[in-house]
Amino acid sequence: MAKVWDVPHLAAGADRPVLDPETVYVYNMRFCPYAQRTILALLAKNVPFKVININLKSKPDWFVESTFGKVPVILYKGEIIPESLITSDYVDELFPGPKLHPEDPTQKAKDRVFLEIFNRMIMAYYKCAFAKDAEARETTVKDLIATMQPIENEIEKRGTKFFCGENPGMLDFMMWPWLERLPMLDCMGISLPEFQTLKVYMDNMWGTDAVKEYGLSTEDHYKFTKQYVDQLETIDYDFLIPK
Repeated sequence: MAKVWDVPHLAAGADRPVLDPETVYVYNMRFCPYAQRTILALLAKNVPFKVININLKSKPDWFVESTFGKVPVILYKGEIIPESLITSDYVDELFPGPKLHPEDPTQKAKDRVFLEIFNRMIMAYYKCAFAKDAEARETTVKDLIATMQPIENEIEKRGTKFFCGENPGMLDFMMWPWLERLPMLDCMGISLPEFQTLKVYMDNMWGTDAVKEYGLSTEDHYKFTKQYVDQLETIDYDFLIPK
């Protein structure tokens, strides 16, 4: 059964979609980890929404003119809200449903601090995936492993099923898109040591409804990313959509 995100990516020259102001829309790109944050927040909150996928290699003029030219963007009741952390907070604060942020301001602040630590892993991941040669890759793999150790340490320290407790919360969903992509490195011949507690955590995340619904296989992530690694002039954003 087709999902709301199973729609073609609009490119330059495409008409601007006609929007219902009472409907939540997301400017998205199916393989973008930042946009995935927003989709996961919407799914976790059980908020109905529609998706407008954007071809980021050939962006429609109307998209660039009304945004920063990046996804995700939420459009709702005439408002245009960009940036993944901002849109996710917006969803959590505006709509009913389970609160994704901790109610305790101190714990919320600590989670945001840890998200900054996690950002080091994001940077190391991209350097590793896009390393130009074997020597550069060897260095970036070491850096990536070093940034993963604090993640393993933190989930061990918290001693809970998820970073946010017995149910996943905002911190979990904001980190997940890159954890989901880590196994793809194996397709590139990059081996990482097994972080046992993190592995259990990732299995738990795959068991959540939001991740099961929107998550992609390692093979699909690799197929998409390889197009960028190979520096193809034209990117096939729609290979998941049945022709």
